[in-house]
Amino acid sequence: MKKIYLTSLIIIAGLAFYACNSSNENTSKVSESLVGDWKVQWITYPDQSAPSNDSINYTMNGEMNILGNGKITINAFGYKNCIFGTDTLIHTLNWEVPSDTILNLTNDGDKYGIPYTIIELAENKVKLQLVEDVYLFLTK
Repeated sequence: MKKIYLTSLIIIAGLAFYACNSSNENTSKVSESLVGDWKVQWITYPDQSAPSNDSINYTMNGEMNILGNGKITINAFGYKNCIFGTDTLIHTLNWEVPSDTILNLTNDGDKYGIPYTIIELAENKVKLQLVEDVYLFLTK
């Protein structure tokens, strides 16, 4: 009886180790794919129930430099009537991939950060979703 119990425990521990190791390999591959210089376009879509305003622009261009050391620098090029802002912003944050579908950005000392859902990941193209209606399209 003890032998069956011990064998079962070893099998369960082995499966748990394999699952954790497989997940770490996936997040490592995602992280490696994200490193580099990217052109970025932020896009949002107007709420269908809101009144139409043709003077508002729903896109913004920018750049991201994602480094292998866990740092990311974001340049966002705002302009007049841009829904995201009128100023050009440059900000350096920390980044991590806690799962193969999440890119999390944090300031130093921030425990929670800003999670981006990874919708699509290819060699030269990434699609991220920030909130329900804000998307980021990254291209190399």
